[in-house]
Amino acid sequence: MFYYNFMRDENDYNTCVAKGVCSITPNITALQEVMFVMLCALAYYVIKLELLGAKNDRIKLDMVYNIVYLSSLQEYNDEQIIRIINNIFSNFINTERLYKSICNERGLKFEKYNAPIKFANNTELSKLIREGDKAFKNKYKGQDKEVKNYAEILFAVIKSLAALVIELDDNDVSVETANDEIIKALNLYNHEKLSAEKIKAEIYEISDLNAELMKQINSIKFEKFGEVHKVEVSQSTTRGKAILVSGNNLSELKEVLEAAKDSAIDVYTNGNLLIAHAYSEFSNYKNLKGHFGNGVETSVLDFATFPGAILLTKNETHNVEYLYRGRIFTTDEIPPKGVAQLNAENLEPLINGALSTKGFTKGQNRKSVEIGFNWDEVERKFEEISQKLSDSTYSHLFIVGLSSPRNSLDEYFANFFSALPDDIAVISFSYSGKCKNTYKINVANDYSLVTVILSRLLEKIPIESSKLTFFLTRCDSAAFAGMIRLHRRGAKNIYMSDCLPTIMNPTTLKAFKKLYNIKNMSNASEDIDKALN
Repeated sequence: MFYYNFMRDENDYNTCVAKGVCSITPNITALQEVMFVMLCALAYYVIKLELLGAKNDRIKLDMVYNIVYLSSLQEYNDEQIIRIINNIFSNFINTERLYKSICNERGLKFEKYNAPIKFANNTELSKLIREGDKAFKNKYKGQDKEVKNYAEILFAVIKSLAALVIELDDNDVSVETANDEIIKALNLYNHEKLSAEKIKAEIYEISDLNAELMKQINSIKFEKFGEVHKVEVSQSTTRGKAILVSGNNLSELKEVLEAAKDSAIDVYTNGNLLIAHAYSEFSNYKNLKGHFGNGVETSVLDFATFPGAILLTKNETHNVEYLYRGRIFTTDEIPPKGVAQLNAENLEPLINGALSTKGFTKGQNRKSVEIGFNWDEVERKFEEISQKLSDSTYSHLFIVGLSSPRNSLDEYFANFFSALPDDIAVISFSYSGKCKNTYKINVANDYSLVTVILSRLLEKIPIESSKLTFFLTRCDSAAFAGMIRLHRRGAKNIYMSDCLPTIMNPTTLKAFKKLYNIKNMSNASEDIDKALN
């Protein structure tokens, strides 16, 4: 991989699950179901009101934020969970009352929502858990397996779209089309008999919107932070006080660099913020020293070993439950347990936190990593690969990426590159090996960049070509949306790695692969043979 994976083997990964850092407890599952039902109920009334000409974009955006909160509920304490649920309940009550009032004024029939959970303000957490557990068990009662699987897949892609809407909202960009689509999708779950065809169509609609929003995000990044270039990023550390910025939010990284530039504090990136070093804007900051650690999948180790203050940027799921408290901050409206909340306009507590920690007592030299790309070079290489596929110099093109935390994939791709015939070309966004026809583009797991780069490639090479195979190694809601879109557009060969059950239920994952003709990565040599034949 382009940056080192500290999980030494599968036992470490299993330990992660066993400790609860990357698993979800039954209580959290029940509370997630409560939130899901409430959001569906709210969607019902929002749509009813809009049909009557009463629109509330603020409530719709709140719902989108709550979908993201739902995904990271295990990071919150009881008080915060109640706060989130009460906020949804308040919106539900207000929309229900408004709808009833308009119906009464116009002499229309008030069509009340019949919820599987009895809502009430300030309900005790224990009762909510019981209600959620009951609703979860009866969720798809009477529905066939295909409908159930499509319904679960739909919510996975809804979560991906919700995260993109919030990222755009952070950049002061409103995307009403996406908000409306999310509300429409949630309302599908309110039908007594779910339609497989309607759910399937909605999945395609959201997957396409997902790609459009990623391209929009990419354009915003280029406008705000300049072009991406190929650069060497230091992974060494320097003696002195330090701040670690983790997540995806480039704007917040820039704010930290500005706030710390006149102090003797070095700034390091973590996780997917590795890509920041490739944007021309960040080359102006001498206090941006390099990259430390790996990010979300290994944050327990990264954060525990970093001797300075840490900022978790907005809307990131981080495993912080077992970490030392008092030096981790976030600008999120609802911070994870034990994490101090910051006002984005006042980063002084973060600066003071860095100054009060010991910092690096001595520097350590580590191998640097190359990230980014040059567009002219990419265009030339894609043209060359397209031509060589056309004249049969290359018999096949494999596209590989992004990086995965699973150590087993290191071995898989070591074998993969060793087994490749000489006439095979590879474009890799992650793993690499000794293969003369491999073109590496390290985008540090930035989905928006991958989306744009692949769009350029598929302008030259037809996606439905039998000479094209995708090996996709990330397993999250954005990856599911991407695979669905590739399938819909005609990709014939898509391979994916296994997922943790916390990402997608194994039964649903099995159905997902069958429904979208996605093959499971198993043995590298055998997978290559299957793809070529």
